[in-house]
Formats: sequence, structure tokens, C-alpha cells
Amino acid sequence: MRDIQDYEAKYQEEPCEKYQVKYRREKILDLMLSCKHDTVLEIGCGMEPLFEYVSDYKQMVIVEPGDMFILNAERKARESGSNVVCIQGFFEEKLDQIKDACEDYDFIVLSSLLHEVEEPQKLLKAIYQICSEATIVHVNVPNANSLHRLLAKEMGLIQDVHELSNLQKTMQRNSVFDLNSLCDIVNKCGFQVMQKGTYFPKLLSAGQMEKMLQQGIVREDIFEGLNKMIKYVPEFGSEIFVQVKKGF
Repeated sequence: MRDIQDYEAKYQEEPCEKYQVKYRREKILDLMLSCKHDTVLEIGCGMEPLFEYVSDYKQMVIVEPGDMFILNAERKARESGSNVVCIQGFFEEKLDQIKDACEDYDFIVLSSLLHEVEEPQKLLKAIYQICSEATIVHVNVPNANSLHRLLAKEMGLIQDVHELSNLQKTMQRNSVFDLNSLCDIVNKCGFQVMQKGTYFPKLLSAGQMEKMLQQGIVREDIFEGLNKMIKYVPEFGSEIFVQVKKGF
């Protein structure tokens, strides 16, 4: 069982996470806004729930086990007057509440979470249970074939790009996916891949990039440039995503 309190504390301290979150969110919103999204389910919301960045939905449901994260989401929902239902707990344990909160979900976001759980297939199969044939599910995770992991391998720092780094172990992560293995696991759980890709390539680890920022070696606009470079290295972004529907 994951130590959610420890995870919440370390999440706040993770180096350069704000840049990763920024470009991850941009990709989610870009894909979500191209689909029907009257009803949205966000599984795990962190400190910046999705409803802060989109307004043209009718209802949003958040499922989040962490005390700090869910209390923050509830407060922001009250202050904004948004039509948001917050459910605290692990997704698989709250299926009845999730179904009661909304009859039919248009868009489900499973962002930066699948690689952290001990049984990713169990989570995906639970999500499958609440999907209609029209529901789109967005899944994103770190990329084993990120440029910075490939560089670490060629430098001899790791033997295989699928190894868990020290930071990943600290953050209670359990899996390292590449695009093929991510597609395989969603297919095994009954989903059909509609779209897939990567985003935000980076050459160095988050900790190294943070140090370079602090020492003035690079400026913040380097991140925007890196994000735009994905068109040159479309398979090697720092994170990967799939958009899936129930298989036929």
C-alpha cells in the first residue's frame, strides 16, 4: 500500500516538477478540448486540479486519496463555484460513488499515476467498468525512452532504460513504460488506442535542470524551446500518452 502522506510531501519538493506539470497539462487540455468533455473524471489531481484550467464542462469529478490534495481541491472548487464533486479514496475502492456522481463520463484523465500503482492492470480494469462506448480515456506516464534516460544509459549510469531511478523509487513509482508497453497494457485491459505520442523532450534529469537554473547556466525559456523540439524527436519526449476507448 502506498504511503500517500509521504508521497504528498515529496511531490512538493520534486525538482522542476512545475515545468513537467505545465507541459503535461498543456497536452491534456489540447487533447481534451478536441473531444466531447461535458463530463470529466480526473483520477488524482495533485495541487492543481484540472478544473482550474478549463471552464467549458458541465460537471467534473475528482478522485484523490491524499488528504492535502483533496482538501486543496475542495477549497478551490468552493472558491470558484465550479460544479466539481470531490471523492477521497483510492479509485478501485470508490467505484460505486464514482458511478453515482455521474451517469456517463465523456472524458477520463489518468495523469502521471499508472506507473506509480502496484497493480496497473487492476486500475485500468476498474476504469473500464465506468466507461461507456463513447468515453475517451487519457493516460500519461514517464517515457522509458526519454532522451535523458537514453543519455544515462549511454553514459553507463543505468544498464537499461526501464530501470527505476533513485528519484522514482523515492516517489514510490513501480513501473517504467515505453510507448509499446503502455499500448500493450491498455489493450490487455480491453481498450483500443485511438491516439498516442510523446511530449516535452529533455536531455537532463529534473534535478540537474533545477541546479542549472539556480546557477544561472540556463534560463526558464529553455523549457519552452525543449517542448517545441518534440517535432524533431517525436518518440523521445520525457512523457508518453495514449487516448483510448473501449475495444470492439
